[in-house]
Amino acid sequence: MILIYTNKTIKHKTQEIIKKFCNNDPLEICADLNIPILENDLGQKLNGFLQYYEEEDQYIIQISKNRAYKKFIIAHELGHYFLHKQLNTFKMLNCSITLEEKLERQADIFAAELLITDRMIYDELPYIKHLSNIQLASYFKIPTSVMNLKLEQMKFFPLHDSNNIPNMILSII
Repeated sequence: MILIYTNKTIKHKTQEIIKKFCNNDPLEICADLNIPILENDLGQKLNGFLQYYEEEDQYIIQISKNRAYKKFIIAHELGHYFLHKQLNTFKMLNCSITLEEKLERQADIFAAELLITDRMIYDELPYIKHLSNIQLASYFKIPTSVMNLKLEQMKFFPLHDSNNIPNMILSII
């Protein structure tokens, strides 16, 4: 059975995980789950992947050692762990490019919600309200595409009434 995750259910699942682990650091969450993170040369196209060893009942996250934003890559792979680990994605992805894009987007949304909570953005508003998306991404040390995704999510599921958010941030989200 395939679970269909909406952006809202992904957001709620991420919030539950942050509450359960008392933090949003993907490295600490992996440590708590006993998921080792291995850095290897994975080639030009692959940033990372979640691997399951059935004989040992062990998950491992492999990341490319020459990539920037390693925390994002790990958070993305945790997205697959929490959202898709019951799926045999290797078999499924051979059948559907659309499904692959959907699963990857879900993992990206999970990573964006994990790395930058709504509360973090609202707490930083006095310092970030005049920053561009690129500057915001730099401020939070994440890829611009992830910052854009997070702001898109906030537009659909705002923490507070839009009237309380400065106009510059509204134009971003």
